[in-house]
Amino acid sequence: MKRLLQVNLISLVVLLGVLAWLRLGRIPASNDHSASYAKLVGRIVPDFVLTESRGTPVTLSTIKGRIWVANLMFATCNGVCLRLGEHMKLLDSKLGTRDDIRLVSISVNPEVDTPEKLRVYADALQASDKWLFVTGARDEITRLATGGFALSAGTEEVLTHSDKLVLVDREGVVRGYFDGESSDSPAQILKAIAALDASSPSASSPKPNQP
Repeated sequence: MKRLLQVNLISLVVLLGVLAWLRLGRIPASNDHSASYAKLVGRIVPDFVLTESRGTPVTLSTIKGRIWVANLMFATCNGVCLRLGEHMKLLDSKLGTRDDIRLVSISVNPEVDTPEKLRVYADALQASDKWLFVTGARDEITRLATGGFALSAGTEEVLTHSDKLVLVDREGVVRGYFDGESSDSPAQILKAIAALDASSPSASSPKPNQP
């Protein structure tokens, strides 16, 4: 009886140890914003070639030198895209005529979202010239979303995407991830942009008009 009790106690200790290890060593869930996404800050955005809703090419070099905020979306999305669109529209309004900033909405449904369809979508949101709606080859979109931002962009068969807003600095470095479901995100992004301006005040001067 005593030996059986000892075995049970040892088993219990081992079990508790395994559970503790699993808890500490688990990969954070995708909605664990403060833990998992903070580790992704500092990623370098790779070069890409996409097409804006006006038909103009958009690459890393055409945006580099500007601060930009990116999100993933598709034109027929009736879920989180609506909330993301509200956040981007508010940022578009708050940022006024600043030409040193771009807002970049990236379609994850390029087979359907042609530049023409994205133009209709952009017009419905009354987007200014600094808010770009881009589409292109799926492998380019995946490389930017997954390889650059480390965000899910779904597949042609499974149409889904991350709900994050991504802040990228003038050098193409990811500087922050913001929750697309949170009403606080636009204010947080504006504060982060102000911090980038303060760190490089001369860079916030107007840039030549380009995508």
